[in-house]
Amino acid sequence: MTSDCTISVLRDVLRVYDHRYLGLDRLQRERLVDGTRHVIGEEGLSEAVRAAMPASARLRAFCIQHGLREELERLIRDEVEGGPGGAVVVGGRIYAMYPYLRGVPRQDADITTEVGVDHRLDSVSWQGKRIRIRGFAALQRVETNRTVVDVILRERTSGKEHGFPADPRHDRPGGFEVHIDPVVVHPGRWDAHVAATALGVTREARFGSVRAEELKTSPQGRTAGARDAGFYFTRGGHLALIVHELPGDTSLRARLLRRFKR
Repeated sequence: MTSDCTISVLRDVLRVYDHRYLGLDRLQRERLVDGTRHVIGEEGLSEAVRAAMPASARLRAFCIQHGLREELERLIRDEVEGGPGGAVVVGGRIYAMYPYLRGVPRQDADITTEVGVDHRLDSVSWQGKRIRIRGFAALQRVETNRTVVDVILRERTSGKEHGFPADPRHDRPGGFEVHIDPVVVHPGRWDAHVAATALGVTREARFGSVRAEELKTSPQGRTAGARDAGFYFTRGGHLALIVHELPGDTSLRARLLRRFKR
């Protein structure tokens, strides 16, 4: 079962196993499951099919192939109700964890490429001549109290980066606070990213589009040392910084001194 046609058909069939499946009566569910099992085949999913399917579809196929109808219903209900289950990190890979599912092959539970970072910007403001950013960031589905957060500024044209390690906030799990000194940032337009690292796994995302409702989005600028800097939100809603280098002293005395030094 490796043809593109079969993969497409199976993907469409498994897509029905959501709230629509829960709305079927017992007889309708049995007919759907029996038909899907026929498409899957006795040998189950091939490696090519597994590679083309997300973990949610692979786990549904596992339940259907092995006749785990109660587990299938619980799996679907958990996802529909917003509780997709936890995850465990083993050897740098991330695996979905469902206590009621036993014997699932690792390749079916592997969600490494599907896990991102949950994040939210709580506040951004000037604190003296530094920019203070407060927010939240954590790996999706991985429960741990040892998450390291960095705010990364990436220059829009050159791709250069400045990383700023964040300090944990104790008022909420995953909360962080970071201070950015524009003096150490080269002139340019810098897009803000947030990176969360836990158990050897790092995920990164653009930062600022998910934010507290009361957060003000109007641009705010200030002079800091030899830099004229400000933060603003892009059209896509992401946080960004713009930094300009202030012109040198243009007084008559400064011009004369520069001329004599030539």
